Amino acid sequence: MERFIQHEPLFIRHFTTEVWPYPVHNHNHFELMYIHSGSGYHELNGEVNPYNGRCMFLLAPADYHILNIQEKTEFSVLKFSNVYLDGATDESVKNEWNKLIDHLLVISNAYDSCLVKSADELDKIDHIIRMVVREWEDSNTSNEVIFYLIRSVFALIKRNALHQMIPGNLSNGNLFIDIMNYIHVNIQIPEKLRLSSLSKQFNLSPNHLSSLFKQQMGASIKKYIDDYKFKLIENRLRYSGLMLKEISNEFGFTDLSHLNKFMKNRIGVSPKDLRKNPGSDI
Repeated sequence: MERFIQHEPLFIRHFTTEVWPYPVHNHNHFELMYIHSGSGYHELNGEVNPYNGRCMFLLAPADYHILNIQEKTEFSVLKFSNVYLDGATDESVKNEWNKLIDHLLVISNAYDSCLVKSADELDKIDHIIRMVVREWEDSNTSNEVIFYLIRSVFALIKRNALHQMIPGNLSNGNLFIDIMNYIHVNIQIPEKLRLSSLSKQFNLSPNHLSSLFKQQMGASIKKYIDDYKFKLIENRLRYSGLMLKEISNEFGFTDLSHLNKFMKNRIGVSPKDLRKNPGSDI
């Protein structure tokens, strides 16, 4: 399997083809692939899924893929690195952006098929992506307009994915979207994720909130928080150059031994061992 290396923080391609020109490969960067039209099959990490018309995939560096095109397909591909993600000069914007990317990486791990299901939302994204491509072709480099257009695309993906995670028959689905959003935003602040703090935030008793979440979502709040935190730490270990102590501090562990215990309880290996073997299945 080939590995494609990109040195630029951002690179954008737009093309139409009847034959996919690349072998099975992975990357050293993240890749947002938007399909404007056409049909065929996308093989991502060994799983084959059909596409027909507008569709979108988010790939992390460890992901490998290839396409089998059945009908001429129009692609826009946005390739970006951690350097690009850290490029915002405003610290609050940078933090929001990084949390959004964290969330999208967790979402993308849960979806082998198209990230966004709504035809109306895919139409909105189509227009924004075409604006990104046009801006890139005019300047052939990144700029502030491209940065915020891409960020708006990611915000639309996040909004749609959250709705897709909620069972369709829930009468209070918006409450659970708000709860999950709150957890995602505050995942690095353990005291805000205590049941007492969550119940106060959403004006529900701790017992009622706990039982309601488990009944409707099929898992306890603690499990949801731990699952999300684990995926973020896993992404840090696979894709960032942060030291283990920095990761431990970022997620509010009192020391490195608590991070080790958390990871070993989840997957049976230490963070150090996972980092040594970033491509291993868990």
